[in-house]
Amino acid sequence: MGMTFANTHANALGWLLDESLGSLSSVRCAVLISSDGLLHSRTADLPQDAAEKRAAMGSGLLGIAREYGAVSEGGGCRQVLMELEERLCLIGQAGTNMLLLVETTGPDADIAVIAGQMELLARRVGQHMRVADRLPSEHAPRQ
Repeated sequence: MGMTFANTHANALGWLLDESLGSLSSVRCAVLISSDGLLHSRTADLPQDAAEKRAAMGSGLLGIAREYGAVSEGGGCRQVLMELEERLCLIGQAGTNMLLLVETTGPDADIAVIAGQMELLARRVGQHMRVADRLPSEHAPRQ
């Protein structure tokens, strides 16, 4: 029996990201990510390879932030805000085992508006933005 891989080209909810976040003038792109770093959906203007890179990095960054919260006894991580010289990046929970990464067009973007839209999107369709827990294959070597 062969291995089954997730289809990261499907872009099932790309239209929704375009409608809710891509329509904001201060949003450069948005990516919906499984919590283990696989690309689920992306805004139309973001090439597939760039979206896959952002998915992997976004999952890693949120994982690091969650671990920092545990080590520092600061509680769970709600959102990561990364401030770059030319952009801002927000990463947050978007549904069961799903993350949402939003990149701005510039450093002066109104993050309150963007974060609010991210939260509305997650609340509105969170039940559709879910990935089942990944379970070990019955054919995978046991450790």
